[in-house]
Amino acid sequence: MCRGNEIQRADLGLDMLRPQSQNLEELSLESVEAILIRKALQRSQGNVSQAAETLGLSRGALYRRMEKYGL
Repeated sequence: MCRGNEIQRADLGLDMLRPQSQNLEELSLESVEAILIRKALQRSQGNVSQAAETLGLSRGALYRRMEKYGL
């Protein structure tokens, strides 16, 4: 999901966060996972199969997580 050799804030979708929650250390694992799923779906233009592959998940696993996070 990274566009360069180093992972940047934008690669993780952290630019979508509210200003008071900018530190990755302050986020729960669930919040980070939801952000990464949203970012993968955006990059794949809504293609769930492609987003799942990018995230290293099966399509079914991605659908379950999307349901869990209301995506």
